[in-house]
Amino acid sequence: MSSCTPKTTGVLRNPTVHGGQTGTDGNKPGNKEDNKKNEDVKKADLSSNIALLLPFQLDKVAGTNVVEADVKRSALALDFYQGFQMGMNEAAKKGSQVKLQVMDTQDSEMKNVTIASSKEIAEASLIVGPVYPKEIRSFARANTNKKVLQVNPLAASMPSEFNISNLVSITPPIRIHMRAIAADIASKYRSGDVVIVFDARDNDHRQFIDGFDAEVKKINPGIIIKHIASTSQLDQAMPEVGYAYVVCGTTEKTQLRAFVNKLDDLVSSGNSIRLFGHPLWDRIDFNPYNNFYRMDPTISSESHLKVWSSEVQNFQRNYKGQYKVDPSDFSYKGYDAGRFFTNMLLKYGADYAEKLEGEKYNGLFSDYQFSYNEQWGYVNQAVRLKTYRNGTFQ
Repeated sequence: MSSCTPKTTGVLRNPTVHGGQTGTDGNKPGNKEDNKKNEDVKKADLSSNIALLLPFQLDKVAGTNVVEADVKRSALALDFYQGFQMGMNEAAKKGSQVKLQVMDTQDSEMKNVTIASSKEIAEASLIVGPVYPKEIRSFARANTNKKVLQVNPLAASMPSEFNISNLVSITPPIRIHMRAIAADIASKYRSGDVVIVFDARDNDHRQFIDGFDAEVKKINPGIIIKHIASTSQLDQAMPEVGYAYVVCGTTEKTQLRAFVNKLDDLVSSGNSIRLFGHPLWDRIDFNPYNNFYRMDPTISSESHLKVWSSEVQNFQRNYKGQYKVDPSDFSYKGYDAGRFFTNMLLKYGADYAEKLEGEKYNGLFSDYQFSYNEQWGYVNQAVRLKTYRNGTFQ
């Protein structure tokens, strides 16, 4: 068994999977050189134990008969785990010592409390998971070892909702997306331009726009910002000369349809508009709007997956060859996390947490650039901007 390859047979039957490792057997007599290698192995184990906590929900599998519903229920955990394992293998392929403990959190707060007091967690130098916000909170409350980092691998919740000082939030929260949009608008803004914020009524917009004005003004206090509450107010808000930088974070279909239709008409009338929207616009079909592309629609995204690149195609081929299915976004995110954090452990050992802020990573799916806050831990600041071209944001 390779140094970092966990046992993968029966993942949907056994909720606890112990990773293997290579090295000289410390119980066997040997010369001084062998004994020194044994000591090196033990030292590596101390700084290279990873605990991976995912909601496989194996407690809901009936006996040994795995049915389609079981696989669907465990899909998120399986995809992330499989990607994580491949990233971990990639980082440790030179024979470095890494040990992986995979545990099923069962999407249960009580189960997380039990796991937090386990031997595996006590011996871990890095904890990846749990996934869901309620699990993250319950685990953190029960886990007494705050010196070991707890990685939040998927939840996009604001880190301030948890206030866990050793938490590492991989998925950039919505505030980071808002700041990226504000910075881009401020860099493009010229005299005569106007920033127009369409205040939609849904929660997605309110979360997206929170703090936007202050962020823009911090970069350039002279920027003119107008807020409107209805599409009928767009005409009056348009600048006489220059561009209208229109910002809206709604994802509600009815509001978005009326909003884009009105912008469509304004562009047809000769208005110069640049449109900025919510990251989830990536999932919406804007093809019915004739002038949509003319607004240079821009969104921020945590993902920069380039499906045409050789690196991504190699991963897809290897992943499907090993698991007989195509990778999902969770697989890519797992791969990036496994590769990055294994590299951190192998590169810095027990001091890896102190180096996290200064370490940048460009992955298959995500980039990492962490900032630290003593209240809510490490937050990934890395997002990229995508512009609408040929029917998609890219």
